[in-house]
Parts: sequence; structure tokens; C-alpha cells
Amino acid sequence: MSEPNSKPAWGLLQQDIVELLRAKYWNNTKNLKSLLTGNTAFPLQISLKPPKGNAALNHLSHFQEFVDSWRSFCEQAEDKSLHVKVNWDTVRFRMLSEQRVPTTMTISDITALAQMLGSKQERQLTDWQYRIAFIFDSLAIELLKRTVHPIKSNYEHELFIELIVNLEALSAFSDSDLKLLVKLIPQLYKGMGRGCYLRALPVIVVDTKFIEKNLRFIESVTSAIIDRSAKEVGLLSWLDCRDKPKDWLLVKPLCKNAEDALGGLPLLRMSSETLLSFELPAKNILVIENDQSCLSLDTIPDTIAVSGGGKNVSWMKANWLASKRVAYWGDIDSEGLAILSDVRSKLSTVIPLMMDSDTVEAYLDRMVDEPESVAKEPVALTDRELILFRMLRNGDFGCTRLEQERLPIDFVYEKLRLWAE
Repeated sequence: MSEPNSKPAWGLLQQDIVELLRAKYWNNTKNLKSLLTGNTAFPLQISLKPPKGNAALNHLSHFQEFVDSWRSFCEQAEDKSLHVKVNWDTVRFRMLSEQRVPTTMTISDITALAQMLGSKQERQLTDWQYRIAFIFDSLAIELLKRTVHPIKSNYEHELFIELIVNLEALSAFSDSDLKLLVKLIPQLYKGMGRGCYLRALPVIVVDTKFIEKNLRFIESVTSAIIDRSAKEVGLLSWLDCRDKPKDWLLVKPLCKNAEDALGGLPLLRMSSETLLSFELPAKNILVIENDQSCLSLDTIPDTIAVSGGGKNVSWMKANWLASKRVAYWGDIDSEGLAILSDVRSKLSTVIPLMMDSDTVEAYLDRMVDEPESVAKEPVALTDRELILFRMLRNGDFGCTRLEQERLPIDFVYEKLRLWAE
């Protein structure tokens, strides 16, 4: 027989069921959305785990509490008109005669589930219902004004699904955000951006920062109402808007002629996309991994430096670079040599500067350890570079990285001027 004060595994009480429902359905985002969209069908049948065999005899007090608590719950549910039903069976127990025992709970719909869990969940559900109803009702009015570009017929179900899928974003919207959303969607049509940046999109009333901030949510709603391809290709592509540049590179002319040719600007930022087509006005192009190393330079004849790309060297496949003398200078470590390999795969004539074993040997005392070495051997290194890559990765120099910033400026200028002149 069990200890008298230990709680058995059978006979779930109301607080047990509430905790179970909250964990399994409400706090589990995937399960909650499945209920809201109808993928998981109501009614829910929840077992109350009634006792079996002689279990009730071993815990008579718990059995009585189990039965009484659900009898009391049924009375309260009836008074409050809860859409929750407790199902009872008549069970014959040895020494206890026949007993009416609660066996399962039936939860009829999402409203009943929220009622079961408490006022917080009821408020959440009411808030979601308000937001969804506002979008449906307001969009119906606004879409009537859309005369040129068609919308999908019978879009309501698809829109509802997308709103539930994006429930977190929808919940974060203020009332003013909801109004902006329903003003925006009817204005959108395929190709309206005409190759401009998103911030230049020709919309009225709505600010384009709102679009940028809520791009994925707007994409889902647009896909549901107007054109499914908006989600398939991405909203920016569907609108024919250019991506905002994310990879600004530092461009620094290193002589007066180059600076004059760039409008007298001593420093400027260009995106990788721009540099693919914009030819820099100097014979020598020096590509540097780190911005700080670039900023330390000045007075290199007929030279413009480009820095800050790190691993992003995609722009170096630009056709105009074929007519230039191009050098690359980065850290001497496995990652720096891997970037050099990537550069060479795009521009075979690139000249590496200060990325050799002689430089390492000269400044061994300035080396540090690379946080994590590149595992895969680069494919576009020379034999000597590949040997250096392996030696660095194996720790043959004691440490594994010589950062370009640790090289003395007089040494750097000597190497750069020899290359440039």
C-alpha cells in the first residue's frame, strides 16, 4: 500500500488539468497555432486519469478529493456557462460499491480552452480576435477602392491562415500599425518599385520604414490576398525593389590625383553592388581586409584602397579590375589565406602583399592565436601559400595568427610602394 501522504499518479485535479492544457496547447506555439487554424480539430478529449482496480482503496482521501473537486467544477461551469464538459462513468469498486467517477473532459472550442485556463488567456484570445476582425473588415472596405490591379477571389481562408502563422508579429502591432497595414496592402502590385530602393516605393499615407520593419508580415498578407508569388520570390523581388546595401566598403584614395578624380573626397563608402560596375580611377587597386589598416595609409602613387569587406570579396569579379594592378593584403592566418584564395578564384592576377612566411618569421614575437582555424584547405593558393596555411594551422610558429595591424608602418609602406611603383 502507498504512503498515505503521497499523491498518486491517477486522479488529476483541476489545477493539474489547467497546467497540462497550458503547457501542451497554449504555451506551445506550434500546437496553439494548429488549434487556431483547425489543423488540430476540436473537441479536445482530456483524460482525467480515473483510478483503476484497487487504486482508489489505497488513497481514499485523494479519491474523495478527486470526485468532489470535479463535482464542484461542474456546478461552477454551469453557473458560468463554460463550454467545457466533464464526462462521468459509473464504476463498481470492491468494498466501495458503485461510484460516479469523472473520466474525461471535453473542450468544445478555442474559447472554452481559454476560459479553462483563466482571464489572461481569455484576454489574449479576445485581442487576437479583435485584430483579425479589424484587418478583415477594414481590408474589405479598402480593397473596394482597388480598381486597376486584381486581387485573388476567396482570399479569406488563406489570409486567416497567414495571420495565425504570423501571430507573434500581429500581436505586436499597435492600433496605428493595423491601420497602416490595411491602407498599404491595397496599394501594392507586382513591379511597382521599378528598380528603386524600398524607401522610394511610391505609396501614400504609409511610411516606408513601416514596410521595412514589417517586411515578412506584409509579404505574407500580400501573398494571401494579391499574388502567391509575392511569398515565393520574396516581397522585394515581387515589388521590383533593390535590396538595401548591407556590405558598405571603405574606399580611400591614396594620392591626390585619385582623390581629385573622386570629387575631392578623402573617404567614401560604396556597396559591393556599386563596385561591380563602377571603375575606380587609379591604376593600382589595393584590397585590404581591415578598415583600420586602410585608414593608416596615405600617399601611395596612383592607388585607391578598398577595405572592410572581410570575407565578402564578391565584387572582385568586376570586369574593370582586369585592366588594373590589384593587390590583396590581409591577416596571415588560415582565414586570411582562405580569403586570399577566394580573391584569386575571382581575379587570377591578384598580387598578395605581406602574406608570406618571410613576414611571419620577421615578426614572430607579435603573433597571437587564431580563435578558430579554417578546416578545409583553400583551392586557389600557390604551393608556397598552401604550405604556409598548413604550418599556421598546425601551430608550427608557436601561434597561429599575425594580424596585419601588428606590422610596423615603415615596413608596410616599403612593401606597398615597391608594389605600386
